[in-house]
Amino acid sequence: MQLNSTEISDLIKQRIEQFEVVSEARNEGTIVSVSDGILRINGLADVMQGEMIELPGGRYAIALNLERDSVGAVVMGPYA
Repeated sequence: MQLNSTEISDLIKQRIEQFEVVSEARNEGTIVSVSDGILRINGLADVMQGEMIELPGGRYAIALNLERDSVGAVVMGPYA
């Protein structure tokens, strides 16, 4: 059976509308310092560079500097 472009488009739109994103907290860390929008966080051993980190109050940061015992992250948006 061959599908025409309209049927393919409708099928793709239907799949997109039904798509659900599920996220889960895997790790919790402790913010040990904040300076000029840069966080130093302990306890995030499994974080990857470039990963988005959810912060208290609904803010987010991006992990950039991965060290053995801490992670450096840049706050996205106001940090005060």
